[in-house]
Amino acid sequence: MNITVALTFNERDAVSLLNWLARCNARLLRERPSLPLLYATSVKYGREEEETWSDYIQLLAQGWEDCDALAAARAGELIARGWKALSPRDPGYAAAKAANLTSIPSEVALTTQVRQGSHGLYHCVVRYVVNGTVWFDDPSARLGMLPERLTGDECHERIVTRVRLAGIRRDPEHRMAGRQRHHASQRSRQRRRESE
Repeated sequence: MNITVALTFNERDAVSLLNWLARCNARLLRERPSLPLLYATSVKYGREEEETWSDYIQLLAQGWEDCDALAAARAGELIARGWKALSPRDPGYAAAKAANLTSIPSEVALTTQVRQGSHGLYHCVVRYVVNGTVWFDDPSARLGMLPERLTGDECHERIVTRVRLAGIRRDPEHRMAGRQRHHASQRSRQRRRESE
């Protein structure tokens, strides 16, 4: 089924929708544990003439997508499968495996490069956190956007450099939800201490 949503482009809204898609992908991956991980498939990066954001199953059926759906798929599998969605060549793998993380907080983020007087160049990447350390992944770079295929470590280094230069746009609702969970956890710990 195809659903078309016509939007006036706004970075914040686009990132919020992509993170909604990532959460839907996480649910699909939890419900269907036999689905393969993104990097174990033959899915490739491809440019689109018209924007289509595919969920994980549609992505597998189509066999290709651009940065938005690939990032939402990767974020979804990190949320759903935790350390098992990482390989030894991915940043954070050893710490995630040692902590036996069954879910890794992940989100789609935009790297944005805007030159004075011109349109922005938007690219979707994945931001994930393992034991308080922030890591980045770029499924498009790993699945054929560039002439050479990059490893997880190489993607992280390139993104960190780009972010320093251009900035990163995150989903403010996702950030707020994380802060609310953090503050609720702090309040709970404080109540336990006071009751002891």
